[in-house]
Amino acid sequence: MARGERRRRGAPVDGARTAERAARGGPARRGGEARGFAWRAALGVVVLSLALGLSGCWLLEWRRARRAVTLHSAPPSLPPDSSSPAVAPDLFWGTYRPHVYFGMKTRSPKPLLTGLMWAQQGATPGTPKLRHTCEQGDGVGPYGWEFHDGLSFGRQHIQDGALKLTTEFVKRPGGQHGGDWSWRVTVEPQASGTSALPLVSLFFYVVTDGKEVLVPEVGAKGQLKFISGHSSELGDFRFTLMAPTNPGDLAPKYSSYNVFWSSNPGLPLLTEMAVPGQAEAKPWSSCQAAY
Repeated sequence: MARGERRRRGAPVDGARTAERAARGGPARRGGEARGFAWRAALGVVVLSLALGLSGCWLLEWRRARRAVTLHSAPPSLPPDSSSPAVAPDLFWGTYRPHVYFGMKTRSPKPLLTGLMWAQQGATPGTPKLRHTCEQGDGVGPYGWEFHDGLSFGRQHIQDGALKLTTEFVKRPGGQHGGDWSWRVTVEPQASGTSALPLVSLFFYVVTDGKEVLVPEVGAKGQLKFISGHSSELGDFRFTLMAPTNPGDLAPKYSSYNVFWSSNPGLPLLTEMAVPGQAEAKPWSSCQAAY
């Protein structure tokens, strides 16, 4: 009987301990641990998916870059010096400048860039709009080449509000660097019979990669006459600036040339507009003719 009593008395003790553990949240703790494990597993799946996705994108970009720089085993279609002035002098200089209204350059890895920008003073309120690159919705147009043989000459008309600009170039063969070339830019009222013309500033610029030499040459009366330069490819060269004239009577009409050099305010902005990414390139030169 004593042994049976001990058994019967022991059962409530064990039951009390079980109840005490239940009161302390034993099963709830096990449920929380299960939920925590499930959350960590889900987080691991998300992180693993992101890692695999990023690694896949990186691998795809790497393979694309590798394909882009891997040369084909076939021989090149053109010789390495096919664009040099010795092989193709007629094609060495040209209007090889897309996305600008007018500009010329050489067909070479480090070309000498030339271009045109213009602005109408007082045409619209606020800061005058500087025209340079062909932008959708800038209000310029129509424009395009009327004649261009791809080799030696071309003529283009550009309409900009009340203005009509005509850009022309011609090349003369000779020498060892594709010959010489000349520009002419004419500004006229858009409407026929209109003599009034707003004040227009024309900017002709010359840009190098910063390792070449450009020097403005000023005449006795302080006017810009030439821009001389030197490059490893061209050697010594010179730009001759003709006096601005009025197309009607060939007389100057409120015109002058001014040179912008490295210390002028606003020069980095003009340089950046002329050749994006070259704002620090020096030397840089431009002549301005105001009509």
